[in-house]
Amino acid sequence: MNIIRNVLKILWLITTVIMTTGCGNQTIIGNSRPALDAQSSTEELVIWHTYSEQETHVFENILIPLFEEEFPMIDVVSVRKPYNNELKQAIISRASSNKPPDIIRMDIVWLPTFAQLGLLYPVSEFDDFDELKEQYYEEPLQSNYYDGKHYGVPLNTNTKVSIYNKVLLEMSGRESPPETMNELIEMVERNQFVIGIENLSTWDSLHYFYGLGGMLTDPTYKKATGYLDSIKSITAVKKLLTLYQTGNLVTAGGRWQGVLEGRYFVIDEGPWFYSVHSQEKIDIINELTIAAPFPISDGKRAVLGGENLVISKATKHKEAAWTFVKWMTNIEPQTYLAQTGLIPSNKHVELAGFYDQFPYYQVYLNSLDDVLLRPTVAQWWNIEEIYGKYFELIFSERISVEDGLSEAAKKIDEILAKGEKR
Repeated sequence: MNIIRNVLKILWLITTVIMTTGCGNQTIIGNSRPALDAQSSTEELVIWHTYSEQETHVFENILIPLFEEEFPMIDVVSVRKPYNNELKQAIISRASSNKPPDIIRMDIVWLPTFAQLGLLYPVSEFDDFDELKEQYYEEPLQSNYYDGKHYGVPLNTNTKVSIYNKVLLEMSGRESPPETMNELIEMVERNQFVIGIENLSTWDSLHYFYGLGGMLTDPTYKKATGYLDSIKSITAVKKLLTLYQTGNLVTAGGRWQGVLEGRYFVIDEGPWFYSVHSQEKIDIINELTIAAPFPISDGKRAVLGGENLVISKATKHKEAAWTFVKWMTNIEPQTYLAQTGLIPSNKHVELAGFYDQFPYYQVYLNSLDDVLLRPTVAQWWNIEEIYGKYFELIFSERISVEDGLSEAAKKIDEILAKGEKR
């Protein structure tokens, strides 16, 4: 089955996904396929994932059949799960009862926690792991690294780019979007433009904080004191706070429509800003906005996102699981998933032919070499909570910038110290 014919199948499947149910492997949570014959030598792999409905349809009706055709002694069972906190607990619960899924498609910031809990198998121990490393983008691969080992491989990646209102950009007198954070801030203040962000979480504000000179921890993620509460970090947060107080930075919903209508000069968003829409809507978006890499500062742009593919430590089918994990990051399956809007982790996937249909792809790809990797520490969820809490306190003026960052740094140090003792 050649790529072109299967791409046509993908497009047909996407248009019929709402009408078609019950095809391929089971996706309804709690369902499973019939048990294999006890005498069969076929290995069964269960994979938990959080693919969207469209992505799941491609995964189950194109990719799994292709894999099973190539590896007829491996049977893959797809189980679609919601992306929420319950999924974290379900993974831990199933592992404690020695009944984990064999493979999990996991958010990149989840991996260190599950690696520290001893629930993941270090794939860097497979003999051919080093042969694969060259094919991945560097930072997505690094998101799998924890405590000296790689516990997964990048499956799909993403970051955020800046999306500017075209009319306001023209009004500013510039022909192209700002390239640096300093240029962006100068434009916003001079023209009294508005930057729209969703909230003060790390996903939405960390790259602005870093872009203005702030730092969350030291480069080895061992200490926040001296970094989060440094003069540079204090200056960065004071600048953000001033923008917030003057109305040049707002945290609110409706950002997508706001930038289209010109209420916001710029927002930053992932590729789903485009991929969830019809082609007709995308054409309208492109008429009203222009996308560009997030303004660079000290070699970094926006935060890295994406999903990794990991193997449960307790699986009884490690070699079969590794075979599937490797296959999923090959050029062929990565190309098929790219048709759904997912950005491949394999840098050798040829996407030039996609740019006409998915013009936004190139902007995101051009940003991947400069992404900001959030600290790969097991306590990230706790650190993220502390960051968000103290930024909210600072921006609501219930605590000074200096005191807020100092207290946050001390609490993060306590969290990191506890992790070191484990």
